[in-house]
Amino acid sequence: MPACYAIISKPIIVLLCLLASPGLLLAQQLVFEEKEEGWLLTEDGKPRYFYQAAEKSLNGDYTRANYIHPLYNTNGEIITEDFPEDHPHHRGIFWTWHQLWVNDQRAADPWICEGIRWEVKNVKTKINPNGSATLQAKVIWRGTGAVKKNLLEETVTILYQRVSSNTYKLSFDIQLKPLIKGIRLGGSEDPKGYGGFSPRIRLTENTSFYDEKGAVIPQELAIKAGPWINVTEGNPQAPGVVIMGEPDKLPSYQGWILRDKNSMQNMAFPGQNPIKLDKKSDPLRFKNQLLVHQGLSNQEIIDQYRIFRNQ
Repeated sequence: MPACYAIISKPIIVLLCLLASPGLLLAQQLVFEEKEEGWLLTEDGKPRYFYQAAEKSLNGDYTRANYIHPLYNTNGEIITEDFPEDHPHHRGIFWTWHQLWVNDQRAADPWICEGIRWEVKNVKTKINPNGSATLQAKVIWRGTGAVKKNLLEETVTILYQRVSSNTYKLSFDIQLKPLIKGIRLGGSEDPKGYGGFSPRIRLTENTSFYDEKGAVIPQELAIKAGPWINVTEGNPQAPGVVIMGEPDKLPSYQGWILRDKNSMQNMAFPGQNPIKLDKKSDPLRFKNQLLVHQGLSNQEIIDQYRIFRNQ
């Protein structure tokens, strides 16, 4: 077990972990830094991710908050996109839907940032004794269009943990609680039905997709594949990002919306038919995880998925 020493001084939290390795003692330093627009996590001085807590827009359009960008790989290179020219409403690692209804009234289109604001409150950061880092925030989805009310309360928990010298994982636990009666959420209103957890990852000319059984070919509509997809720069062992989820726990899961250029990747739910969120029931909860890596074998991904499901 590593020996860890926490050094806390606002707005920076530092953890020094001495990790045992054959013939080598490594010092791991995790730091949360509070910036004007959000929180930056670094590891050994290298950035890992930035949580956008303040509102951000493109010349006043597509105002958004509550997402991850930039996300960096283990070499410190940015691997997500924000305000891309082809879809300026896309933003790093985000989770939202086209349809947000109150009873039979269309309240907002959060996917394209219309009629909605995200008010990020009560951000808490923690460096854990096991060498991981947690960020948790409360977020109010506030209607600004046809329905000017607080619509949803979100609790998002993001956990960073190093897996190896060339891999880390970023886990997301998201809960949505309706604040008024009659809230319904739905994906795009076309047959694609996209919506939910959506990474906008930088793609290359050689971008390829793999699940446990092998290559997966993107199509226009959602496709059936395994519970994880490895998005790589070429062959199965090339650097990339693995997107994991729990499809068996998602209401009206549609499958994977995959794109090899100019778009995001999405575990689509609940499709074009909205689902109702009940104030008296448990919050809508879904979990996802990213493995950011410089090359992983199929078995290594399977092992990590098993750990993810058992957490």
